Amino acid sequence: MNKPPRYLVTDQFDLGMLASLTADITLTELSLEDVCQRIEDAEREHEMGLHGGWAGAAKNKAAVTLVPNGPILLVARCVESEQGLIFKWVQVEVIN
Repeated sequence: MNKPPRYLVTDQFDLGMLASLTADITLTELSLEDVCQRIEDAEREHEMGLHGGWAGAAKNKAAVTLVPNGPILLVARCVESEQGLIFKWVQVEVIN
């Protein structure tokens, strides 16, 4: 049973992708701990056969498509802060 992943982890995301959507979109800022928890949960749910777990989308940029009820994107963005360069995480989900 080869199901698509529930989460795609990527650092490639263009906000212009959102302009063409007619569905509702949720953007949620996450901590690194939240991202790790989602990946752990996805692995456990994959073992139960609920979905395809998670995948890294860096090698397959075509997989990073926004469709209603499709994979949820976990996007890492490198930003400048007072502590230097850090990663900020956001969850991008398209819902009907």
